[in-house]
Amino acid sequence: MKSHISATIDEEILERADRYGSEERRSRSQVIEMALDAFLRERAAPTEEIVTSSGSFDGSFSREETYAR
Repeated sequence: MKSHISATIDEEILERADRYGSEERRSRSQVIEMALDAFLRERAAPTEEIVTSSGSFDGSFSREETYAR
């Protein structure tokens, strides 16, 4: 689903985006969307790293009590 936005973009950047869009036969909005997507994938990429700590569990665990429902 697409959403309409209004953004203020530096004129030089917009000219470069328009030039690229013309070369690739893409609309201005497609170029901006592609650039934003690439930027976010690079900078805000979700990590699959599992966060752990040096702590340890010092209690007891019973599978029977946990899953007996």
